[in-house]
Amino acid sequence: MKKSINIFALITLMFIGKIHAQTDIDFPSLKNEDLVGGKILRAEYYAGDALWGIINGGADIYLEYGFDKLLLQEVEWNGINFRVEFYRMIDPISAFGIFSVSHFKCGRQDTLSKYVCITPFQVQCALGRFYVSIANDKGNSEAERLTINLFEKILARSKEKLFEIPERFTKPEFASRLKNLKVIKGPLGFQNSFQAWSDKFEQFRNYTVYILPNEHGEYSYSAIIQFALKEDLKQFIAQNSESKQSRIKQVSDCEILFYQSDAVDSSEAKMFFE
Repeated sequence: MKKSINIFALITLMFIGKIHAQTDIDFPSLKNEDLVGGKILRAEYYAGDALWGIINGGADIYLEYGFDKLLLQEVEWNGINFRVEFYRMIDPISAFGIFSVSHFKCGRQDTLSKYVCITPFQVQCALGRFYVSIANDKGNSEAERLTINLFEKILARSKEKLFEIPERFTKPEFASRLKNLKVIKGPLGFQNSFQAWSDKFEQFRNYTVYILPNEHGEYSYSAIIQFALKEDLKQFIAQNSESKQSRIKQVSDCEILFYQSDAVDSSEAKMFFE
């Protein structure tokens, strides 16, 4: 009897974790009609711990940000292979967060969609609740063109409301470097994109940090930090209030403004705290 129960439990977990045939209409997925002369070789959904079987060691950061479900599509088109991944996160903040710590050295930005990174081998985008990655195996001009073409089809199908940048960062003074905005929700986010602050948050959990670095000329880091617990917020202030390179302002029970620079009295700092 016990053996039967264990087998049933295993089958149930496999069913929950991996869903082959059931289509989720929320996903702006590719269709065969999108690919003249091409075809979709694979289309599978994954949820929960099944993510480990797809990206192995990379699964933890998605779970840290709030992973819901993945659609993986493999496409062959004009002799080029594409891997298309739709990571549905719990909200647009989490999806943008994954995007913000995943893209580096983008060849093109601010085209097609508001949050997109284009290189010869890949297009990445924060599309509402979805972090979308389209990778090709060639990296030549034809592969890049078709990768962008695939993304355009996905974008046209999406009905998602895009992530909204915090109002404080919409000031004109920040416009030129908004592409560097990071959203971090845990230690892996810091390790992937902003290791300098890992120690500051080592003892905390359940936070969201919006960091906008300025590393041209005199360095500065402007941050909006939100804690789930009031006690954590108070402890963070106590631990960082004595630093001569930092300024802190509490704006609510769960949110602070944090500025770090060699020039904490600069015009930029004053503008940030206004």
